[in-house]
Amino acid sequence: MATSVDNSRAERQWFIVGRWQEYGGEERANLIRIAAIGAFYLVELVNFHWFGGGSDELRVFHNQATALALAWVFTALGVAYCLRSGVFPAALKFLSTGVDLVLLTALADASQAGANSPLVFAYFVVISLAGMRLSLRLVWFATVGAMLGYLYLVGHSDPVWFDADHTVRPVVQCLALLSLAFSGIVLGQIVRSVRSIADDYARRLAREERD
Repeated sequence: MATSVDNSRAERQWFIVGRWQEYGGEERANLIRIAAIGAFYLVELVNFHWFGGGSDELRVFHNQATALALAWVFTALGVAYCLRSGVFPAALKFLSTGVDLVLLTALADASQAGANSPLVFAYFVVISLAGMRLSLRLVWFATVGAMLGYLYLVGHSDPVWFDADHTVRPVVQCLALLSLAFSGIVLGQIVRSVRSIADDYARRLAREERD
């Protein structure tokens, strides 16, 4: 009976600590999100004004990228407002991550390069940001979402997947999907280890206090 009560108290304390860590992780992830938006948009500005040549196709993409970047910034500001106001539902981290995945996929799709766009590398940033919240479910959500987003880009740029010609070579598709999946697996294992480290530290500290 005492063990059951102790376990219940331990789970409650872990839940409280976990929520505080999620809050801090969401705050840090949001700051990195804003920095990433600024950095990626700066690259787009340099590409458009110095290397683009002023083509109409590039101008259309630049306008779309600007609109998506603004939407992304407003999302980040909304998250910051919720955190400063003490509004932190458990779904907020899933919502912000989902918006990241949707806007990133839309941006890569707008580039006309689709799955061949270098923007697909940013999927790894989204998965890494998920790990900062120390939520295993969020890591899997981000990983599966990134893989689905990549598959959408592949399908949109190559409508006929089983013909002889491929816009994105099958080996490239497989390697990209495996890289995303194993990134999520590694981050998931790191998140899992946090609880083990905390439990082991608490046991050692309690043992030293008894001795």
